[in-house]
Amino acid sequence: MSRTRLTVLTVLCTAATLLAAGCGASTEKPSGDNAGNGSDCTPGEPANLPDPKPLEVDVTADTALSAQVPDTIKADGKLLVAADAAYAPNEFTLEDSEEIIGMDVDLGKAIGKVLGLEVEFTNTSFDGILAGIQAGRYEAGMSSFTDTKEREATVDFVTYFEAGTSTMVRKCNPKNINSIEDLCGKAVGAENGTTQLDQLTKEDVEGSVVKACKDAGKEPPQAKGFPKQTDVNAALQAGRIDAYMADSPVVDYALKKTGDAFEKAGEDTDAAPYGIALPKNAGTLKEAVQAAVTKLMEDGTYKKILDNWGVGDGAITESKINGAIY
Repeated sequence: MSRTRLTVLTVLCTAATLLAAGCGASTEKPSGDNAGNGSDCTPGEPANLPDPKPLEVDVTADTALSAQVPDTIKADGKLLVAADAAYAPNEFTLEDSEEIIGMDVDLGKAIGKVLGLEVEFTNTSFDGILAGIQAGRYEAGMSSFTDTKEREATVDFVTYFEAGTSTMVRKCNPKNINSIEDLCGKAVGAENGTTQLDQLTKEDVEGSVVKACKDAGKEPPQAKGFPKQTDVNAALQAGRIDAYMADSPVVDYALKKTGDAFEKAGEDTDAAPYGIALPKNAGTLKEAVQAAVTKLMEDGTYKKILDNWGVGDGAITESKINGAIY
């Protein structure tokens, strides 16, 4: 999850709340060693992209799929979906607004239209969503969740996207971070509850940085977890961490929105599916949601929504139930 910038034009500070944490930063080149790119490296100009707009799509309800929705959900005609709205362009809020927007939101609402349901998103902390679904506080979770076998033990997933992990550093890469092993011994951030924080703290997970460092005979990273991705961005901007790890579409979007305040280090890794999280006891809801995603893929609505948010490269061709690859 990811957002921040150098302040060069005041207008940029009216962008998404996720970016606001970086407003007011200096345009001076980073201090410290610039061994990675040379001392002549300087930040560039912000891209000044317009704020993204939600996409309204015309979708017809499918009565056969609606019939698969449990009566307990159909009773009020609404599906309550939890999201951590600090992860642009997937789910976030704009400055001075509480409306949750993003790719996940537009896709979730389109799925609701297919099923004859109103979809209501509620903003909550990422690391509490799956527990909230288990406890019955939410009927679904759509918040850039990587579908993993560990998570499948507590909830069901319907896959709808694919993303990798990217590493973000300050512009000019002052710590010369170009590979996973370059993170060893460094202060590296990630949002609480994410697969990236697991990779920074656990040895027995796919893509573990801890294991890579151990195998190389180096110290593990100094992992630092943060409540929200905006906090991670602010920490990198302030130099409290040397790098952070987040999902590739989020890092790519942050790079576009911030101009050259940050840069991506190395190659993307660990591509895996996103999944819509659903309760284990929700009957045929997962089949209904999967069929709705498939219908949106077939009629072109799915790709239209992804392209609107600039994340079309993450499109998949088949939605699966519990499609974890690790």
